[in-house]
Amino acid sequence: MNELNQNLEALIDQFSNEDTNLCLENRFPYLYTKAYYFIKDGAEAYASSDAFKLPDSSFNSEDLELLKLGCNQLLEGRGFSSKNPFKNLGIRGCHKLFELFHFKFVNQTVTKVDGGMLDKMTFKHVMDKKQVSYYNLVSL
Repeated sequence: MNELNQNLEALIDQFSNEDTNLCLENRFPYLYTKAYYFIKDGAEAYASSDAFKLPDSSFNSEDLELLKLGCNQLLEGRGFSSKNPFKNLGIRGCHKLFELFHFKFVNQTVTKVDGGMLDKMTFKHVMDKKQVSYYNLVSL
């Protein structure tokens, strides 16, 4: 078994049954795999092998830093649960992260929480049209 699969399996083994179900419903292994290769290969090499050649010139240098942050948080198991949301990505960073993975924004709901707003954002994959929901904590 390769490093990617070992790391993903070890991470999922730490999840509760509820979180395991949530991660599978929200295609977490797919996103984890893409995040792994983005971090491992870097933005330029990743784009050269991406079907849509992303990230492209619409991603500025700040976006690329936010992509790294978001990908690293995916590798830690963040985002698919309201108990463990993305942090410090902001709204644009979260949107660009899912754009990188070929998802389009569908909608969001916002809940006020201590220290900020918790966004539940729904995205639809541009090819297979399947939807995922991820959580992003936006600090005030």
